[in-house]
Amino acid sequence: MPVRIPFQKGPGQKFRQPSGTGIDLGFFELDDLSKPSPGEDVFPLVISAETSLPLHPTDEHSGDPTPHTSPHMQITQAVLEKHNGTLSNSASEGFNDNDSGKECVICMTEPKDTAVLPCRHMCMCSECAKELRLQSNKCPICRQPIEELIEIKIDNDQ
Repeated sequence: MPVRIPFQKGPGQKFRQPSGTGIDLGFFELDDLSKPSPGEDVFPLVISAETSLPLHPTDEHSGDPTPHTSPHMQITQAVLEKHNGTLSNSASEGFNDNDSGKECVICMTEPKDTAVLPCRHMCMCSECAKELRLQSNKCPICRQPIEELIEIKIDNDQ
C-alpha cells in the first residue's frame, strides 16, 4: 500500500521519511533480498508524484471528501547503490551529454535537444522537430501521438 505524503505549494520541496514508517518489502521473497549481487548492491526505488486540485466546499456536486487527482503526474525511478556500506543515488550524477547516441535520430548529425510529450523521448534536434511537426504527429521512437515538442537548451560551458 503506497504511503501518501502531502506537500505545500511551491518549488524546493524536500521529503523526510516519517519516523516509524518504511518501505514494505513483504512482496519480495526473502531469498531475493538476501542474495549477494556481483560487484554492488542495487536497490530500485519508484517515486510517484501527483498534483491534486483543491476541494471547493461550494461545489454541490462534490460528495467525495478526497481531492481529485489531475492528469499531470510524474513517475520517477531512482536507483540507490550500495558501495562499501554507504548508499549513493545514481540519479544525482546529472546529465552526461558525452555518451554515445547523443545525435538526432532523424538527421544523425546534430545533437538532440528536443523532447516529445507525453512519451518524453529526447531524440531529435530542433530543426528536425520543426520538419517533423509539418509531416507527422507521431514520435519517431515509439510512434505515440505527439502532444507537444519541447526544446531543451543544455549549457555545455561548465
